[in-house]
Amino acid sequence: MRVAIVSPNPANNSGGVERFCHTLGEVIGRLGGVSSVVGVADLDKVPHDLAITNGMVSRRTTSPRIHVYHGCWVDHVRLGSRTNAYSLPWKTQFLLKGAAKEIWAGAHAYRVAVSAPTAAEVEHWYRLRVHRVIPNGIDTGTFAIGDRDVARKQLQVSADERLALFIGRAEARKRPDIAAAAASRAGYRLLTAGSGSVAGATSLGVLSPTELRTWIQAADCVLAPSDYEACSLAILEAMSTGTAVVTTRVGYVRTLVDQMPGYLDLTAPAGDLDEFTRALTLLPSRQAAVADATAYVRAENNLDRFAAHWSAAIDDVLARTRTVSG
Repeated sequence: MRVAIVSPNPANNSGGVERFCHTLGEVIGRLGGVSSVVGVADLDKVPHDLAITNGMVSRRTTSPRIHVYHGCWVDHVRLGSRTNAYSLPWKTQFLLKGAAKEIWAGAHAYRVAVSAPTAAEVEHWYRLRVHRVIPNGIDTGTFAIGDRDVARKQLQVSADERLALFIGRAEARKRPDIAAAAASRAGYRLLTAGSGSVAGATSLGVLSPTELRTWIQAADCVLAPSDYEACSLAILEAMSTGTAVVTTRVGYVRTLVDQMPGYLDLTAPAGDLDEFTRALTLLPSRQAAVADATAYVRAENNLDRFAAHWSAAIDDVLARTRTVSG
């Protein structure tokens, strides 16, 4: 099986969708296939039996095609841009252009969403049925459960300092303002890992996966107050290490809370600083919930599980293709 995976930027492996494309390529290799991660303009240049397109990046193909929704643009703009200063006409035009691209991309394809909430958004706004939900997979070997004291000694961090970590670009949608305010209120020093800076926080810069893992293990918690996420790799990787993640109830976190109700106290509604701060202050008494969430993520989001989901999806789309052609 030759699979062409269309990435927004095939040479880049730092963004969420770009990382997904490369991870899926590795998984297809483990399944016995051959994958190529390419840009949309190069899709016809690589031989393939199946194409996998992503987000707004798509091409019609003569081969079977799977299209992956990494979120729904309508809700991404509607919910994730509430704090920026763009005008309503600009937001409306921005929303409609992106939505049109996602509708066109998903038409005439087998459709996959990275979380159940994303599938519901796509079906609600675009009237396109999602055939399968496949949550993102992470490398639980790299993001292994670690010892906080060992990690702090390695990083030369004081054993008794209270540390919170914010991961990702310091963009408005991810609400670094809430992370900074909540950490200050609850008595944590805020660290950031990623591009950009956050007022009042210590920047670690862009870290390699192993560096990031060690800092996650060293932190008391990871703060993820985003207004909108579909299935955050950073959240899954942090949970996989055994470190608590205080987060908003958006995207895949809603699925996790449905399965692990005890984790509800460590989540908050998007944009609610008071509730987010309250969740952070409850952290010391919710370690059992943290352990349960870690076990869940390591079981449900590891790469073997991810491979099994994608193997079933590929079998499904090929069976549908044979039925139509037959």
